[in-house]
Amino acid sequence: MKVKACIYTDVGQTRNINQDSALVKVANTRNHGRISFVAVCDGMGGLSRGEVASCKAIRTLESWFHEELSLMQNMSESELWDAIESSFVRMISRINGDLRRYGKHRGLQLGTTLTALLQIGNRYMSVNVGDSRLYAIKNREVVRLTRDQSLVQDKIDKGMITESQAINDQEKSVLLQCIGTSHAPVPEVKRGTIEGNTTIIACSDGFWRTLSAEDMRTKLCPQMCITDADMLDQCKKLANLAISRNEEDNISVAAMCLEM
Repeated sequence: MKVKACIYTDVGQTRNINQDSALVKVANTRNHGRISFVAVCDGMGGLSRGEVASCKAIRTLESWFHEELSLMQNMSESELWDAIESSFVRMISRINGDLRRYGKHRGLQLGTTLTALLQIGNRYMSVNVGDSRLYAIKNREVVRLTRDQSLVQDKIDKGMITESQAINDQEKSVLLQCIGTSHAPVPEVKRGTIEGNTTIIACSDGFWRTLSAEDMRTKLCPQMCITDADMLDQCKKLANLAISRNEEDNISVAAMCLEM
């Protein structure tokens, strides 16, 4: 398998600090071939030190990839995925506890979203807390892999508002869960398969809120991702498109094109 990857982030039009953090990791393993990991964390702008919260989460994910995941490489495939899921859940609990202690000692409240996807072979596991998102993009379709843990998503699910109305909803930034402010956030964990060449993106709400699935497909489908530099240029174009549509938040996207 070949993997091309990039990260693009922009502070946006109105924010002084970029509170988003992102990660892409790719490694060759003896037993499972090339594996890849992508994540985005969006520090909560309404709380103190959102950039600290998102950075802490990303650094913990990076350490997990290098250290804890490497210890699982001798497991059978069936054992491996169960172990990864348990490890993900424990890690989120650990990040949550670390952020709560950090805030308590400094008289602060801080929090972050977290969305991540691990690919091994043609299988993946995703984990999500909050309203950052994962998408799988092919030449003809875009599949959203995560469900927002937000008040607006809850309204959509209950038929109270439509997707188009959600963009301007006054409660569009209200999260039902995040890491750092909850006693025990419950992550959405999913498993799936990747078939054929696919671009996986993790992104903050500043990226996805004003962009359509067609916008993403046109710029980031596998056939447009010839090189890492091409991907980065397309991500920048999408970020600028979001800004042109009056997006005010930080804008971040981590992308990896998997050639199966």
